[in-house]
Amino acid sequence: MVVKRWDKSCEIISNKRICSNYFELKIKSPLFAGKCVPGQFFMITVPGVFLRRPISVHDCGKNHAAFLYKVAGKGTKILSGIKNGEISLLGPLGNGYDLNLPKNSEPVIVAGGTGIASVHFLAAKLKRSGTLFYGAASKEDLLCLGQFKKLGWKTVLATDDGSKGHKGFITDILKEKITNYELRITNKKPILFVCGPTPMMKAVLKIARENNISGYVSLEEKMACGIGNCQGCAVKINGVNKMTCKDGPVFKIDEVEI
Repeated sequence: MVVKRWDKSCEIISNKRICSNYFELKIKSPLFAGKCVPGQFFMITVPGVFLRRPISVHDCGKNHAAFLYKVAGKGTKILSGIKNGEISLLGPLGNGYDLNLPKNSEPVIVAGGTGIASVHFLAAKLKRSGTLFYGAASKEDLLCLGQFKKLGWKTVLATDDGSKGHKGFITDILKEKITNYELRITNKKPILFVCGPTPMMKAVLKIARENNISGYVSLEEKMACGIGNCQGCAVKINGVNKMTCKDGPVFKIDEVEI
């Protein structure tokens, strides 16, 4: 399905801090808000910064779209200070997650850091709940837990400093549970949805292949244009160069070369 994209200015509904250095930008745009698919993103113009910033869709309603981001540099710092007026966006861009779950499958989301943004939108759109494996630096960096609980998802947490959940990597817990196959008590085969830092993603792909588990991964690559023209976000997919922005960012797990 071909999804139309728009390059336009939209009214800011709110741009507020939700915790620590994390902000949620909500914009009013009935034109495209209801047409976004989980996993897609927008290129957002930040005043005074040359390149737009790619940010995943965190939430989407009939008349609005929301974006979750972390203040990590000049661009996002400037963005966090914009509280009203309009902001220019290009999107929705890229391909999203496949929402058609196989029969007798249980969705398993693995997220790290702000990777929780696109998978939160995914969890809201899937027709059944599952288990969220979520890792972050500390408890202050764990986001959207209340929303996942309301959606009926089980959560398994890990933090680098041990301030909440397992101390260490979330992939360690994932490997243990997948290997022991605790999910089999439901007689359902897990299907993975992965979004987070590259090292975490690579570890999850290794676990998935060792256990013959399928699913999807949203790749994180630096982007300049967001539409495939600059060729700056090339990745190897089944031995062929693909653009993360245009051909992804979501790919099947078994297609990604690590």
